[in-house]
Formats: sequence, C-alpha cells, structure tokens
Amino acid sequence: MLRSYFGLTLLEILIVVAVIAVIAAMVALNGRRVLQGQEARAAVTSLQQSVWQGATAAAARGAVTRLTRTGDVFTLTDTAAGIPLRRFELPSGVSTNWGDGQSLDFLPPGRLDVDTLDALPNPLTVTANGRTTALVVSLIGEVRAVTQ
Repeated sequence: MLRSYFGLTLLEILIVVAVIAVIAAMVALNGRRVLQGQEARAAVTSLQQSVWQGATAAAARGAVTRLTRTGDVFTLTDTAAGIPLRRFELPSGVSTNWGDGQSLDFLPPGRLDVDTLDALPNPLTVTANGRTTALVVSLIGEVRAVTQ
C-alpha cells in the first residue's frame, strides 16, 4: 500500500520566508523615500499656511503679526497681545535659507511689511533630499512654490 503525504518541506518553507523577507525589505526602503518626500512637502505647506495665516490674522485682529524663525522652529505671533498663533518645526533633513532670528511682519489690513519681505533671501528656498523648492511670497501673503 502506497501512502502519499501532503504538506511543505522545511526547504520550501525557508524559500517562502526568504522571498517574503526580500519583498519586505524592498517595501521598507521605498516607504522611507516616500516618507522623506512627504516631510519636505509638509514643510513647504506649513510655511505657506503660516504666511497666509499671518496675513489673515493681521487683517482680522487689526494688529501686526510676525512670523519668526528660531532654530528649526517657526512661530507666528500676535505682537499686540504677545501670544503665539501658530508654531511648526522643520523636520530633520529639511533646511531653508530663511535666516535664524529673521522675521516677516504682517500689517493690517493683511499685507506684508515690504522691508521685512525684502530682507528675506531671494529666492526663499526649502531643501530636502537634494530637492529644492523656491517660494515666491506676494505682498498679500500668498506663497507660490516652484520645485527647482
């Protein structure tokens, strides 16, 4: 009488585990690149939103608001009340040519102070993973991003 057994041998299981490990490693490496790209886009978007919010807050509050970089932290402040309105930090690996301690002032009714705008680097850039995005800031607080 002949019996047949169904199942996997140890060698077959090892081959399947090795294939799964190779696929998982490829997904992890690709996922890391995607995550780094998302951090750069998030930094650009946060900067755009902070500038827009500064202009909007100056118009709504009737007071000067100020966006200041201190280290890797950007803080939007209502200068009359002395309260922070927004704060965000640049992710590691993301840099900008906006000088440390440099500010951008927003005047009622929601436009930028030309002197502080002219003091910013031209073009204002955000760099991550070797990709640089130039930011063009308008007098009314609109920020256009151009990938270089």
